[in-house]
This record gives sequence, structure tokens and C-alpha cells, in this order.
Amino acid sequence: MWKLITESLPKPFSRVWVKTDTGRETTGYLKSNGEWVINCVTIRATGAVVVSWRDG
Repeated sequence: MWKLITESLPKPFSRVWVKTDTGRETTGYLKSNGEWVINCVTIRATGAVVVSWRDG
């Protein structure tokens, strides 16, 4: 089940599945400073923003 990032956040540096504002899905993680990192270089290059996440 997908969780909006406004509802809750995963533990920092835990790899999770993320869904972006462009509708694409890939793995990513939350840094300790609250910044999301999208693991897929192609998706990250588009400037996509994480909108929801789920445990992998």
C-alpha cells in the first residue's frame, strides 16, 4: 500500500519503493536531512519528485 509523504516517512537510509509526480516507480531512500534520493538515474535526471512510498 502506497503512503503519501505527507502521512509518514520511512526510516532514513532504508531502501523503499517510491512513486514520483510523473507516475514512475523505482527504489529510493530518505536521507537523514529529509531529502529524497531516487536511485534510478534516468528518473532522477527528469527532476521528478517523490510523492508516495511503500516498503519493498
